[in-house]
Amino acid sequence: MSDPVIGPTHTFSDALAALPYAAFLGLEWHVDGVLHLPFRGDLVGNYRIGALHGGVVAAALECAAQVLLLQRGASAPSTVDFTVDYLRPAVSTDLYLRATAVRIGRAVANLRVDAWQTEPKRPVATGHGNFQLNTG
Repeated sequence: MSDPVIGPTHTFSDALAALPYAAFLGLEWHVDGVLHLPFRGDLVGNYRIGALHGGVVAAALECAAQVLLLQRGASAPSTVDFTVDYLRPAVSTDLYLRATAVRIGRAVANLRVDAWQTEPKRPVATGHGNFQLNTG
């Protein structure tokens, strides 16, 4: 079963370009709906262990969710809430993210995002968010 389309769909690259904060973070389109956050030293929050800042990980997760909604045709989705579970340190290497639509209704969308570094089966963080969709 496919998820409903909200409006005209866009490419992931177009959806990514619509989010200035994603550009600030350096998020890039990777493949098959996966976003890529190349490692940069200025994104480190814990220099003792070389881990990415938790805020960077959370922002990347939320951006990935918004990119999926924009790609599916949502117009300026607003975050209602977003919860992050930090599962292990995001060490000094690239981060990959994949958003999945749990449910997209007419007014609200529920999404889940996984972030990993070496293999998708070992996520470093997961996020779950609810987004209000512009229905006007």
